[in-house]
Amino acid sequence: MTTRPDSDQPGTDLHGPDESAKPGAGGPAAGRRDDWRLALAARLRARGATPNGISLFAIGLSALAGLSFFFALRDPPHSGAVLLLFAALCLVGRLLCNRLDGLLARRGGMVGKAGEVYSDAPDRLADALVFLGVGYGLTPWMAWASDLGWAASLLAVGTAYVRVLGMACGLREHDEGPMPRRTRMIATAIAAVLAAIGLALGHAVIVAWVLLVALAAVIAGAAWTIALRLRAIVRELEAR
Repeated sequence: MTTRPDSDQPGTDLHGPDESAKPGAGGPAAGRRDDWRLALAARLRARGATPNGISLFAIGLSALAGLSFFFALRDPPHSGAVLLLFAALCLVGRLLCNRLDGLLARRGGMVGKAGEVYSDAPDRLADALVFLGVGYGLTPWMAWASDLGWAASLLAVGTAYVRVLGMACGLREHDEGPMPRRTRMIATAIAAVLAAIGLALGHAVIVAWVLLVALAAVIAGAAWTIALRLRAIVRELEAR
C-alpha cells in the first residue's frame, strides 16, 4: 500500500512532517484533526485491519450509499429520509477510509506490492456506485436522470484518469480543478442531507431537484477539472 495520490489532491506524506504543520496549511487545528486519525489507524491496526482491507471496505460503503439513494424515493417519505441520511453517513465514512488506509500503510509499515492497485482501482468503482445510485434513484421522477448518473460516473473516473496520465508522462501529479474526489463526495453528502430534510417534510419533488442539481454540479465540475488538468499537462510537456 502506498500513500493515496488518488484523492485527486496532494496526499499527506506519512514519512515526513504533516502537511497541516506547514504555514497556511491549517496550523495546530489541522494537526489535532490528524492526531485522531492516527489514533484511529493505530487502533484499527491493533485489531488486525489492513490498508487493502480498508480500501475494499470503502467500496462497500459506496455500494450502500448508492443503494440508499436508489431506494430513497421509492419508500414512504420518512423511510426515504433515513436512507438519505444513511447515504450521507456512508459517503463520509468512505472519505475517512480513504485517509486511514494510507495512514495505516505508512505509519504501520504495511506497504504492499499491490498497494497502488488497491489504492486507486476501488475508488473508481466507488464513484460509479454512488452516482449511478443517485441517477437511477431519480428515474421515477425524471426518466433521463440515469443518463446524468452515467455522465457523472464517467467524468469522475476521467478526473483520475487524467491525473494518472500526467504521471505516466513523467510529470508531477496534477490536481487542478474544482471537483476532486473529496469535493464530489462532500457535495453529494450535503445534497443527501438536504434531500432527507425535504423528504421528511413531504416535499418529494423538491428533493428530486436537489439531487438532480448535485449530479449536474458534479458533471460540470468534473468536466472542468478534466479540462484544466489536460491543459496543464499539455503545457508542461510542451515546455520541456
